[in-house]
Amino acid sequence: MLGKKSSAISAPPAVKKATAHSPLFVPRRFVAILRKEYRHIFRDFRTLILVILAPPLLLLLMAYLFRLDAQRAVFAVWDLDDSTLSRRYIAALTADGDFQLTRSLTAEADMEPLLQSGQVAFVLIIPSGFGNRLAGGREAEVQALVDASDAIRAPQILGQLELRSAAFSQQVLLRGQEWRQSPLTLRSQVWYNPSLSSTVSMVPGLLPIVLTMPALAFALSLARDRELGSFEGLIATPVRGAEYLLGKALAYVSLGMISVFLAWLVAVFWFAVPFRGSLVLYGALALLYLAATIGIVMALARVAQTQQVALFAILIYFFVPSFFIGGLVLPLSRDPVQRLISQAIPTTHFILITRSLFLKGLGPADYAGPVITLAVMALGGLSIALLTFRKRLQ
Repeated sequence: MLGKKSSAISAPPAVKKATAHSPLFVPRRFVAILRKEYRHIFRDFRTLILVILAPPLLLLLMAYLFRLDAQRAVFAVWDLDDSTLSRRYIAALTADGDFQLTRSLTAEADMEPLLQSGQVAFVLIIPSGFGNRLAGGREAEVQALVDASDAIRAPQILGQLELRSAAFSQQVLLRGQEWRQSPLTLRSQVWYNPSLSSTVSMVPGLLPIVLTMPALAFALSLARDRELGSFEGLIATPVRGAEYLLGKALAYVSLGMISVFLAWLVAVFWFAVPFRGSLVLYGALALLYLAATIGIVMALARVAQTQQVALFAILIYFFVPSFFIGGLVLPLSRDPVQRLISQAIPTTHFILITRSLFLKGLGPADYAGPVITLAVMALGGLSIALLTFRKRLQ
């Protein structure tokens, strides 16, 4: 009798059969995970701050730290004179390689698209009669249209242009004539950031970095589940990997969107950064960016199984490269290795998006490359996570 009871209790064939043939994704279990994760976030004050309040607070602090008012610049020229002196002037500007001529324009309409897209740092306009005026000892004027969405580079570009123009006129053209000032005058127009404020440039660039906080909180949550034993309880349930990962991820992405708009409010109303784009587009692209960062975290979860390792991995992957090779402080490097590394970081692409969206007001078609890259990162990270997820401790 005892043997029969023991057999009946220890081997419930109906349950095992149902578990073996249960579908890969059950919405009810996914919703249960999502509700559990929301409860956990709202009960843990530290996690709630990390997900919602940390991005706007970090933006507030870091924007003051990175008030920088800073190398090589690619430019286009519209030479209406096309004289020997105008060509010598361009050659003098590019002699040391710091200024690199990439395009020779033939129409005024070609200038704005190049500046908007960031393909050139400035456009130099040499008017008709430039060579004759200088050769005749009269004052000649050139014009520079400078993209100041990066306020670190713009003042340096203007300063270098003025110095090189003065050196060209004094060393090559004076021919013994006495001038109280340089005969070659540079008249500049600063686009997108007329005041050359470093804050206007840095705050949109800092947004992608501070918005990695939800991804950090998500990484710590995954590691904490293993450290505190919550994952052991999950192993004994019929919850599938897709339900577990997507349920947790959706909680952090949805709450992270609150921080997206809080950070926008800080940028626009506290730092008075002009916002020339669409707020709906900003929200949609920020949602994609959060999905990309959390997708990458999911892919790294198998490696970062403790909170200390998770924190270190996020700092190394998101924070450190973003400051130095992601285009925030310095322009993107032309070195192939550094360029490849920078393109593998989602912040690089969102820095380009936020600066263009805030200061230039570009539309969706202008972000095709960064958007595709972020979408690949989001889907690729999720796919790797689902393929490598195992309901076991090791």
